[in-house]
Amino acid sequence: MMLDPSATIHPLDQHRDPSSAALVRDLAAEVAARHGGDLSQMRRANGISNATWVGGGIAVRIAHTPVDMAREVALVRALPDAVGHPEILADGTSEGHGWIVTREMHGQNLYEAWPTLSAAERREAIQQLWTRCQLVHEASRTLAAHVSSHGGFVPATLGDATASAERAAVALGLSSARRSRLHDLLADYFRTAPLVEHVVNHGDLALMNALWDGGVVALLDLEFAVRGPVAIDLCRLVCEACVSEEGERVDSEAADAAVEIAARQLDPSHGRVLLHGAAILDQLRDLDIFLACDSAEERAAHWRPARLLIGLLDPDGGYLAPFVR
Repeated sequence: MMLDPSATIHPLDQHRDPSSAALVRDLAAEVAARHGGDLSQMRRANGISNATWVGGGIAVRIAHTPVDMAREVALVRALPDAVGHPEILADGTSEGHGWIVTREMHGQNLYEAWPTLSAAERREAIQQLWTRCQLVHEASRTLAAHVSSHGGFVPATLGDATASAERAAVALGLSSARRSRLHDLLADYFRTAPLVEHVVNHGDLALMNALWDGGVVALLDLEFAVRGPVAIDLCRLVCEACVSEEGERVDSEAADAAVEIAARQLDPSHGRVLLHGAAILDQLRDLDIFLACDSAEERAAHWRPARLLIGLLDPDGGYLAPFVR
C-alpha cells in the first residue's frame, strides 16, 4: 500500500501522526471501494477516536488505532430497532484497525445542526436524545453480555482514576484544596457506584453521536458503551446542554431540559454524588487526551476540559451547580 502523508491534513487529524492518518485514510478507501463507495467523493464526519466518511449510500468508520470492533458490532446488532442506529452492512479488520460499514441515513449530525436550531428545537433535541438513550438502558438485560463495566471515561478502578487525577493536578498546578476535593469526589463515586442499579450506558452521549432530521432519528457510535450508574449518561447530557463550545455555562431551554431530566432520573439517595463523580471522570479523560497531544500553543489551564474540571471542583460545582448543595 502506498501512503501519502503529504496529502491535505483534515482538521480532525491535525494532532495525529501524518503517516498514521494516511494509513487510516487508505484503509478506509479500500473498505469503501469493496462496498461500492469512493472515499474521495465521501465527506468526513465528526469523530475523535474513529475516522468516519459518509456518502454514496454508505458510511465507513475505522479505528485510528489497532482496535477490534467486534464487541461493538455485536452490541449494535442487539439494540432495539427504535434506537435508530444505522444498519450494519459489513464489519472487519484491516491491518489491525477495526472497521464498520453502515447504511447511510438521511439526516445531519446533531452537533453540526445545533447552531441552526431554535431554542425550542434544542430543547426537543435534548429530550429526544435522552428518550433514545433510555431505550438502551431499558434493554440492559439483553445488552449486558456485550458491554464491560469500564471503558470510555469510566476507569476500571479507583487507582486508575487516581492516577489520572494526579496527572491533571500536576499539569494544572491544582491547589492542595482542589487536589483534595478531586480525590474525595472520585473516592465517593467508586464507593457509591455499587449501591445503585447499573444499566448499559451509551457512554459517549454527545451531540455528535446523534442524527437530526427534524428530530433525533438515531444514536450513533456505541464504542464506549459501559455498564454502570445512569449518571454516566446523565453527566454527558447535562454537559452537552449546559456548556457552550467555549466552555462557559449557559442558561437556555435545552439546559433546563437536561437538568429536569437528570433531576428525575438520578437515584434519590446517591445520584448527586454519582453525577458529580462521573462528570469529573469525563473531564479527566478529555484532559488526558489533550495532554497526550502535548500542545505548546497554550497553557493547559486554558484548555476546555481543564476549565470545566476546575469549575467542578469549585464550591458552586461549575456546570453542575443545580445539583451541588
